Amino acid sequence: MTTITPSAPREFPYYENITVRYSDLDTLQHVNNVTILEYVEHARTGYYRASGIWDGAIREGFGMVVASNQIDYLVSIHHGDCVRVGIKVAHLGNKSLRFHFQVENCQNEEVFARGEVVMVSYNQAEERSQPIPHEWREKIAAYENNQELLTYT
Repeated sequence: MTTITPSAPREFPYYENITVRYSDLDTLQHVNNVTILEYVEHARTGYYRASGIWDGAIREGFGMVVASNQIDYLVSIHHGDCVRVGIKVAHLGNKSLRFHFQVENCQNEEVFARGEVVMVSYNQAEERSQPIPHEWREKIAAYENNQELLTYT
């Protein structure tokens, strides 16, 4: 289990509504576990745009790679469920960004899954990690309304 505790939906500055497609279902007729991570990825890239750290253009690399995914699957998602993903930055390190997320029913706030994703700032040309750009820190701190994100450990 992750260390993420249940949260009130209002804790997340960004939500992405998800349409459950028939093709998301597995043989048990619920959304496949891998697909839920795709939902989280979709929400995370939406967060990048909303916070202003990415304009949505595909270039030689946005500058982040996934270092870790942790997820607790709590309740099955079925075709026809109203789904949204809440996401926030829980911690900014020197090179890493720790996102907490919650996949929930957008009608009754039942939690389907929750967890965290650790992203690492990455220089594609040099093929190595790099410090998080200060401009990203400023934009994320402003978007999250959390000035503590400007300092890192």
